[in-house]
Amino acid sequence: MSDWKIPTVEKKRFRKKILNWSKDNLRDYPWRKKRNPYKVLISEILLTRTKAKQVVPVYNEFMERYPNVRSILNMKFEIVAELIKSLGLAFRADMLKTLSEQLKNDYNKKIPGNVNRLKKLRGVGNYCANAVLCFGMGKKRAILDANFIRIYKRVFGIRPKTKTAKSDKYFWGFAETMLPKKKYVEYNYGILDLGGYICKNRNPECNICPVNEICKKYNKSL
Repeated sequence: MSDWKIPTVEKKRFRKKILNWSKDNLRDYPWRKKRNPYKVLISEILLTRTKAKQVVPVYNEFMERYPNVRSILNMKFEIVAELIKSLGLAFRADMLKTLSEQLKNDYNKKIPGNVNRLKKLRGVGNYCANAVLCFGMGKKRAILDANFIRIYKRVFGIRPKTKTAKSDKYFWGFAETMLPKKKYVEYNYGILDLGGYICKNRNPECNICPVNEICKKYNKSL
């Protein structure tokens, strides 16, 4: 479902530019290597309101101690709290403890492959659930965070229909229509990295942006 009539040719040009840029410009984060649902889930929880560069050393240490689902099932709250202390947001330790208990008691010690079941896990919302399905399981799923919203708004001139864009069903519908038939993992990573390092919320580097020639906001400012 999408409530905006964007010409197909514009969508195709955008996808092509993002995928071409992604070939040489995606960030080399440890949670993107040898991906699986567990690694993606843990990384998304650690990345909540936290910059990636802060998360990298904590994620690496976390994975050394808890490398898979089975290892996290009997995690100790005190150890995890100390392990992720440097990231702030102390509630995440309790979140991870509850999540481990849910996986053990309710999910047969496995991370579910269904969006609705994923969202029943502590701390997992629409974005995180779809990130796990896409990046961790290779499923064709749209994701929508501040980077996607900002880029789609700037490039296509669209606006959410409700006050909260991240839960706007029309924006989610639009994000689904933007997915390429293949390489949707690279596409989603491309949008995330483009929004994080070029099409930033403040001081965007429009002159080096790979989609500037089709961006409505950029061309309007010329």
